[in-house]
Amino acid sequence: MTVNGGPLPVGEDDLQGWVDGRLGQQRQALVEAWFAENPETAARFRAMAAQRHALRAALGEGQAEPVPARLRVAHLLAARRQARLHGIRRVAAVAAWLVIGGGLGWVGHGLLVPQGATVTATRPMVAEALSAHRVFAADALRPVEVAAAQEAQLVGWLSHRLGRPLEAPDLAPLGYRLLGGRLLPGAAGDPAAQLMYAGPGAERVTVYLRADRAGGAGTEFRVAEVPAQGITAFWWVDRGFGFAVAAEGLERVALQRVAESVHRQVAQSQAL
Repeated sequence: MTVNGGPLPVGEDDLQGWVDGRLGQQRQALVEAWFAENPETAARFRAMAAQRHALRAALGEGQAEPVPARLRVAHLLAARRQARLHGIRRVAAVAAWLVIGGGLGWVGHGLLVPQGATVTATRPMVAEALSAHRVFAADALRPVEVAAAQEAQLVGWLSHRLGRPLEAPDLAPLGYRLLGGRLLPGAAGDPAAQLMYAGPGAERVTVYLRADRAGGAGTEFRVAEVPAQGITAFWWVDRGFGFAVAAEGLERVALQRVAESVHRQVAQSQAL
C-alpha cells in the first residue's frame, strides 16, 4: 500500500512481522532499509528474531504459529499508551478545575493571559493534546513515529488518515525545526496527528490536530494548561477541525507567537 506514490512508513506491526517472518517481499525490503538507518533499533529486533529462532529450534516447528494479534507489539504498546493517557487525562481534568478558579483571577488582573485569548476548562480534544505532549515531548529516544527527513511521506500519510490535506507549518523563522510526527487515536475513534518541533534551547512544541465537532468554540484563541506540569496550550477550532499548540515551560508570549504562525499558515492553506 502506498501514500502519494510512496510506501507507508515502517510501523510496529511491520517490525513484529519482520521478527515473525510474515512480511511480503516489498515490506521486508522496506524494513531492512529502515534498519540500516536505525542501527540501535535494528540490533534490538535482530536479537528478538534470534531468540525466536532459538526458541523454535528448542520447541520444534510445531510451536511456530504466528503471534496472536493481542500479543503483537503494536497492540501491547497501544494498550500501555491508552492506560497512560487515561491516567494523564484524570490529572488534566483536575487541573482544568484549578484553571477555572485560578484563571478568573489571572484574567481580572490581565497579567498572564495574552490579549485575544481566554482561559478555559479543557475539552476532549485539548485534553488529548496536553496528554500527548506530556507523553511524547519527554521521550528522548523516539519522540516521533516518522522523522522530518521523510516529511513528504509523513504529511501524505497523515493527510490520508485524517481525511484532509495537511501541511507541516514552517516554524523555522521562529527558531523551531520540525522533528517529525505521529498518528494517534482520538476520541470516538477519530484519528489525530501530532507534529513535534524542537527549539534552540531543546524545548519542544507540539501541534495537535483532529476533527472536533463538539461545538461551542470558534476560531479565536483559547488557553488551557496543566499548572502542576507547566504545560500550556493555545487552541482553536475551525470548520469542524481542532488545533492545539502546546509546550512545557515556554513563556506564553513566545508560545502565542508560535500558535499565531500555525493559525496563519493553516488559514492560508485552506484558502488555496
